[in-house]
Amino acid sequence: RVQDIVVMKSSQVGCTEATVNFIGYVMEHAPSPMMLLMPTLESRDAWKAQKLNPLLTDTPAIKQLLGGMRSRDAANRQDMIDFPGGVLFLAGGNSPNSYAQRSVRYIVMDDLDRFPPEVGAEGDPVRLAEGRTKAFARAKRILISTPTVADESLIEREYKRSDQRRYYVPCPHCNEYQPLEWGGPETPHGIKWSKVDGNIIAAWYVCRACSGEIHDHHKPAMLAAGRWIAENPGVQKRGYHLTALMAPVGLGPSWLDLAREWQDAIRSPGTLRTFINTHLGEPWVEQGDQVEATGLIARAEEYPEEGLNDVRLARTAFVDVQKDRLECTIVAWGAQEECWAEEHLIVPGDTARPEVWATFAEEIAHWSPEAVGIDSGYNTSMVYAFCEKRRWAMATKGVAGPGRPLVEDERARRQRLRRQRRKGITVHMVGVDQGKALVYSRLKIEQAGPGYIHFPRDPAFDDEYFAQLTAEKLVTKIRGTRPYQEWVQTRA
Repeated sequence: RVQDIVVMKSSQVGCTEATVNFIGYVMEHAPSPMMLLMPTLESRDAWKAQKLNPLLTDTPAIKQLLGGMRSRDAANRQDMIDFPGGVLFLAGGNSPNSYAQRSVRYIVMDDLDRFPPEVGAEGDPVRLAEGRTKAFARAKRILISTPTVADESLIEREYKRSDQRRYYVPCPHCNEYQPLEWGGPETPHGIKWSKVDGNIIAAWYVCRACSGEIHDHHKPAMLAAGRWIAENPGVQKRGYHLTALMAPVGLGPSWLDLAREWQDAIRSPGTLRTFINTHLGEPWVEQGDQVEATGLIARAEEYPEEGLNDVRLARTAFVDVQKDRLECTIVAWGAQEECWAEEHLIVPGDTARPEVWATFAEEIAHWSPEAVGIDSGYNTSMVYAFCEKRRWAMATKGVAGPGRPLVEDERARRQRLRRQRRKGITVHMVGVDQGKALVYSRLKIEQAGPGYIHFPRDPAFDDEYFAQLTAEKLVTKIRGTRPYQEWVQTRA
């Protein structure tokens, strides 16, 4: 028995009309309590006026069901419509009150990716909506949306948890069933086009099996013979992916229209994202600047048996403070900032207890570094206590933001330290984004020399170390129409 249906789609493919028809069917043939949730009350009001009211006032079966006067009253009511045997609640998904004290058999969440990821202090909107249907054994929940950003999109998350159905159509030349995919100029199959004087004048689809050319006039027969195929079979939740490539002739953009829009869209990340979301019905994958861990592991080397004294000019270390451990990487520095990672220490234990710090003091003393930075963002008082007794230990605090310099300018730094010293605290501010950018740029240097980072072939520098070292990437995101850069995690 199917209870959950997920539709991840491009825009303007008829899902709203299907939703209205579903509501009409329930009202006439299967009357029960049901709820439609839109992202906000404003979007709910606009949807009702434009999409639902014609069903209530102009559809003969529903008009007769409600009666003429009740039909007009229903059209004027914004939040609830009574009908024989049931009720339709219309609500905004951004308010906790929308989910409270309402029990329904059917629930539809439209435009899901515009819902907030958390509804007040109540939690995930999808889980809250599911809770409204628990009283009904044969409930049905329908989630509909155009996706937004990969790994942030609610509809993408729910689609991945479904059986992931895609519509397979037969090639008119070889009869190979396949989903219609964009492909693009770099892929052998998919949409292709020809140009004259830089303008696209024709577009067609290339079969992935026989490379035959498929044109728009083939679509009616292909779509009629198509079938939904689950790519994640065995999952009870139904998921459907709809793309504008499947639009019937005359009821959506042609392949030529899409090719021309693609040509315009690739000029900026913002317009390209809109094309990917609204025409292909796919989440936008943020393009990122990232270093691969495997490449760093492969370049680990054996250090000289006599050590690094011939090249080492200074030795520093930095400590990350977690609840259950201290992690510290020790680095030797040579000429022109070429450096050698020498050791990675992990001191386990509750970092709120002094014995953990005593153990760390013993470990680090063996290396005699000239300077050690310690992140004071966690267990701050313990960091301060450790640094107060050791001139070579410095409490640091990371400051995020692309405009923050790695190190403060000297004048601002002196003023701040003067104020802190009066309080007995000295904390050195570090521009986190600039620091990450600098480290990543150094990791990309492939030849030993200025700025190059060496790693030893040592058990302390294992796969997990490099996975953590490369666990973020710099991505370009869009706010409104303006691009900006942000560091994001690439692993849980």
